[in-house]
Amino acid sequence: MAKPLEEYARKRDFNATPEPSGKSGRTKAAHALQFCIQKHDASHLHYDFRLELDGTLKSWAIPKGPSLDPKVKRLAVHVEDHPLDYATFEGHIPEGHYGGGDVIVWDRGVWEPDGDPREGYEKGKLRFRLQGEKLAGMWNLFRTRLAGKKEQWMLVKSNDSQARSEAQYSIVEEQPDSVLSDRTLTPKPSAKTAKQAKSKPAPPKQAAKSKSGKLPDHLQPQLATLVDSPPSGEWRYEVKYDGYRILARIEGDDVRLYTRNGHDWSAKMPGQVAALRALGVDSAWLDGEMVVNDDQGVADFQALQNAFDTAHDEQITYYVFDLLFLGGQDLRALPLQQRRDALKRLLEHNTADNLNYSADFDEPVEALLESACTLGLEGLIGKRADSSYTGKRSADWIKLKCKRRQEFVVVGYTDPKGSRNGFGALLLALHEGDGGTLRYAGKVGTGFSTTTLDTLHARLEPLQTASPPVANPPTGA
Repeated sequence: MAKPLEEYARKRDFNATPEPSGKSGRTKAAHALQFCIQKHDASHLHYDFRLELDGTLKSWAIPKGPSLDPKVKRLAVHVEDHPLDYATFEGHIPEGHYGGGDVIVWDRGVWEPDGDPREGYEKGKLRFRLQGEKLAGMWNLFRTRLAGKKEQWMLVKSNDSQARSEAQYSIVEEQPDSVLSDRTLTPKPSAKTAKQAKSKPAPPKQAAKSKSGKLPDHLQPQLATLVDSPPSGEWRYEVKYDGYRILARIEGDDVRLYTRNGHDWSAKMPGQVAALRALGVDSAWLDGEMVVNDDQGVADFQALQNAFDTAHDEQITYYVFDLLFLGGQDLRALPLQQRRDALKRLLEHNTADNLNYSADFDEPVEALLESACTLGLEGLIGKRADSSYTGKRSADWIKLKCKRRQEFVVVGYTDPKGSRNGFGALLLALHEGDGGTLRYAGKVGTGFSTTTLDTLHARLEPLQTASPPVANPPTGA
């Protein structure tokens, strides 16, 4: 009998692809079942829909992506199981390899099967509820009798409160970006277009003021742009939490918690609703992140999913970082610092443990990022101090992610496979103690261009030795 991930491993060369090998394993403790949808720009742009079941991710390739319209049936081609840690994989699969192209995590969350999921999967008829950052409500996957090299299934939205007409709203078009990194696979504007946009003079800034306004029923969240390095100017930096983005609407005793996609999750977090109600404000909109911290104080997304799944909202903390409306005043046009000053005053008498002000820092950003990475955090969110809240993606909010760094010694290389030139992967080692014995630490086979492969191989080949330089040489590398 074939092992669950045998086909997955057979199709991939882990010396060359950054995809997880699936050998990391996972705790057997009870946990919420995760799902993810990856947007995959391979030979054709498509969406990979994955449901956790029996220790792997059952997977379907959906050419057009999911639709919120119950009248629209989306073809879902059943493909090989993937390892659980694939659910957070983003990156570039090298051309010439299986699935070559860019991958982002378009949506993620938990799924709740309706009935026995194993029986439904075997019979080819799955009904389930999704609790994602974009998708929610009841969905259906069913196997068809359409001919093809692989099983042809269909993904269909159930007709519930989360359903929407495809003619009025296409979720894949309206929300194209990653929920992990905010990356997008949308082509960048041409150099000519960018030059024209840059050449237009910016209008002079005027002093912003709050204004009276009716409390809106819904708001779109401000989104950050991923950057490689901190920009110049006056910025404020906050911790980047690995949680669920939630906007809170308060109108008297009526407190609602909305996801970034506008889903009402108030019933999932009654404790946080009560804490917000206790603030005693007539009307307000707040923006923040729901987080479950581990024993080291680091946000744990899996624990957050479990808290939602098991209705243990006492483990969840709402970190609030922006105030958009207060007491009949629309604050969105005010500079960030004014909005946050008002937020801090609003929360200064709060005594609830599950409601916190998300502090910012005015330390040098390089030192802040280094500290964040050392603590195992995801990174930092930077916000221009004088920026307004536009409710869309903006360069006024940026994201700096931690890049794990460790100095290794290159001690060898493997032979190339397939059409690859030069070498397959570099073998790496670490010194034990202060310059002591070298011990094998692993290998890396990604991030090399064809030119780099040839150049490095030419430099490494003359350095070959008869015996390995490490105390624990790898086998079958």
